Amino acid sequence: MLLDEPIYTVPEASREARLSTWTIWDLLKRGKLARTKIAGKTFIRQSALRGLVTDTVNPKPTVRRQSRKSAKVAGR
Repeated sequence: MLLDEPIYTVPEASREARLSTWTIWDLLKRGKLARTKIAGKTFIRQSALRGLVTDTVNPKPTVRRQSRKSAKVAGR
């Protein structure tokens, strides 16, 4: 077999990733998602689609910056 993994059209990839087709095209255009061309048609390999997913744990709590307005009120 020529391909050893599933490939998706842009609409199929958008359904699989639960993103809009516009987002998939934008990711392709910006080079954030690799495309595979077959007979001039664009396909996306399953591994490329999975590469979009990142599971990270934020070890540091997010610190919210105080706005200038609330800082002035607190500084009275």
